[in-house]
Amino acid sequence: MSATGVLLAAGLGERLRPLTESIPKPALPLLDIPLGAWGLCNLLDATSDVVVNASYSSDVVFGALAPYGEFETLDEGAAPWGTGGTLAALRERISGSALICNGDVLTDVSAARLLAEHRRGGAAATVAVSLVDTGADLSLDSGRVTGFVDRRSDPDASGARYLGMAAFEAPSLELLPDTRPLGLAESLLRPLADGGEVATYFSDGYALDVGTVARYLEASIDLLEALGPVGPRPPPGELVEVEGGRAYLGLDVASDEESIGPGAMVLSGARLHESSYVSNAIVWPDEEVPAGTRVVNGVWARGQFVSQGEVVGEV
Repeated sequence: MSATGVLLAAGLGERLRPLTESIPKPALPLLDIPLGAWGLCNLLDATSDVVVNASYSSDVVFGALAPYGEFETLDEGAAPWGTGGTLAALRERISGSALICNGDVLTDVSAARLLAEHRRGGAAATVAVSLVDTGADLSLDSGRVTGFVDRRSDPDASGARYLGMAAFEAPSLELLPDTRPLGLAESLLRPLADGGEVATYFSDGYALDVGTVARYLEASIDLLEALGPVGPRPPPGELVEVEGGRAYLGLDVASDEESIGPGAMVLSGARLHESSYVSNAIVWPDEEVPAGTRVVNGVWARGQFVSQGEVVGEV
């Protein structure tokens, strides 16, 4: 039976601004590898037929992911269609199963194993989830989804959290109306769940929604410390041991040893000028950190420091 993978890469990344004002979220560099490459390669492990959608700066998204495998592109224009709208647009070409993965999720959940479990179970849909004591998205009964939790009004609910990956059988996509934008939960998952047709694939592995600057930094540090999922290929730069921990230096980085602290991730082509210092932070490719500048707990990008906490200061 055929399967079509869909990497959902059309989000605007509003919570990641100002970083996403210049680079769309799926193209954000994690140790010099675009975030969306993890999801793309995961889907390609399950099927050779993969579609990547994009809206904002679609050429940047498609260009960043092109070195990591072959895929078909779906440019949605200036305004994203929503996950439901994207699947509705692809109905004609999906004859077997649709396997979707959010382009901003960093996870070790196997798309191939999810698809195999979905087919064994025979449900119209199967969603990857983890069990949580608080912050649930879904309520369950005997491994099936029975309802949805609004985390804004009920942030402490227990149940299951959606991990950004799911499989659907082609006939179920006929439930989608031809309107845009169209969310996945209300347009497809809710009616299927009401009929007991949404099964679950449980995982207690790594899963992180890279939706904020803090999460972007967390994901990068996890990869630096080998706590996150194995990448689609090794980082092109060098992992180095420094006093107090580990750091990453991309290709053609210009720096002296005193500028590199633990957790520094200085991406390809960046330059750290005299007496600057980077620790627990990311410096974007080809950026220049001015002399005497301290970059800690954040991201140096487009000539500025981006953080929810510490600000740029003098060493």
